[in-house]
Amino acid sequence: MEDSRPEKADMAATNREFWNTHGTKVFKNQWVLNMAKKIADALSENVEWMGVRSRAEGSPPVKLLDYACGFGMVSSTLLGQFDIVRGIDISDTSVAGYNEIARKSGIPAEQMLAVQGSIPSTETDTVLSKKEFFDFDLIAISMALHHIDDRVRVLSGLFERLRSGGVLVVVDLTPEAHSHDHSHSHNHPHTHAHNDGHDHDLSIAQQTISKHGGFGPEDMKALMIEAGFVPETFAYKPYLDTTPVKCNTPAQGSCESAKLKPFFVAKGVKQ
Repeated sequence: MEDSRPEKADMAATNREFWNTHGTKVFKNQWVLNMAKKIADALSENVEWMGVRSRAEGSPPVKLLDYACGFGMVSSTLLGQFDIVRGIDISDTSVAGYNEIARKSGIPAEQMLAVQGSIPSTETDTVLSKKEFFDFDLIAISMALHHIDDRVRVLSGLFERLRSGGVLVVVDLTPEAHSHDHSHSHNHPHTHAHNDGHDHDLSIAQQTISKHGGFGPEDMKALMIEAGFVPETFAYKPYLDTTPVKCNTPAQGSCESAKLKPFFVAKGVKQ
């Protein structure tokens, strides 16, 4: 059997370099912020559907892991539901941005903190081996799965970090997102900035993608089952409305009225 691990290492290195170099610009782009707002709204309306246990005095802290966290859209959206929020990202720039936003918002590091790393972690990664990076009630990975080569290996690694009864939530593009204008420069929030003449940057961004074409429900179900989740716990909600939504966060770039990409929210429960 051919071992493609060097290619996987190259993909990880390509993503880290791209997001370290371009991440700050990408996450401030107006189209990206608009798409992030739409995803945040979907997550907010699905808190009960996710099945996360309620915070209660005397109970263990309710914990969220935001994997491939970027600047922390998922963490900020769901913060009110959790006692402890941790982020992990392969990009040092993203981690720095995440922590800066949290501190400026007055959120202490004990409650919300991101670290640089990836899962599965290496034996030398002592930070991710700490107890605080295990036994999560919810782990979310948003708009990052298609950047990952060995998706089952990563999802299995996330599965191991859930407590019994914990939930994994995946947000990514649906196949419908690629049935029209896939090569157009208005791309999705965790991948590409608007191509305002910077064809070279767009070309580099394309190299960070390992899976084109989106994930349908059967695709995601198969991945989740192979990662360890019970089939009966799997659910998939598509969000196919591409109507633009304006985020009020100060931004740069245009694309304010560009159509957004169809996406889905899927979940599996560790039993």
